[in-house]
Amino acid sequence: MFIQSMASLADAISALSSPFPRINMIKRYKGAMLSQQSRIIEISPESATIQASQRLTYPVLHGPVYLRSRAFTGAICANIHAVDYSQGTFQLSELAYSEWQDRRGERVQPKNPTYVDIETGGETFRACLEDISADGLCVLVNRQIDPEGVLQAGARLMLRFRLIPGQTLGDLPGSIIYRRKAELGLVKLGLNIFPDEDQKAILREYVIRRYDEIMEELKQDFNRMREPCRVENLYF
Repeated sequence: MFIQSMASLADAISALSSPFPRINMIKRYKGAMLSQQSRIIEISPESATIQASQRLTYPVLHGPVYLRSRAFTGAICANIHAVDYSQGTFQLSELAYSEWQDRRGERVQPKNPTYVDIETGGETFRACLEDISADGLCVLVNRQIDPEGVLQAGARLMLRFRLIPGQTLGDLPGSIIYRRKAELGLVKLGLNIFPDEDQKAILREYVIRRYDEIMEELKQDFNRMREPCRVENLYF
């Protein structure tokens, strides 16, 4: 995602009318995009204070978030810090202005480590699945297993992986749409996939079911956050 200069950010912020328009605050969580209506309380080129609307997502509102509004193109990305959970107010720092492209479909991160066999050019590579949708997936590959850089944008692939026990998706064609460096000596690959109707049905069912699981996990985290501190937790 391309990040523009602070001057561009200042221009975008100054274009906002007062009272500030409603914005969508978007948080990436376990592959999924969580979006909620929020309100800008105060903003400057260096920081902003916002008020979120959905308390259920409070447990994951830390680290990077994105702000989207009809008032400006692209998105404002920032690091979010809790100010008052009871009021849903947060402080944003390290504001930057970036381009934005909406997803074609929902993505989810597998609950358990999932490996993908990638076949191309007569070679087979093992990758770890980062997240998946019915139309694409993101995988992580150790740079050492591809020293010649076979896995490059445009390469045609054949994929094989198992999302749930006893259900293997094999002979799934795909192609690489981007290759980026990641941490710890890894390479991140974004893939388009071209499933047949049966494969697409399996993928859609999995994404829906996993998304519901993620929302339930988030609900449990929120309930734990609301629980009063127990006596045994007061002692170390």
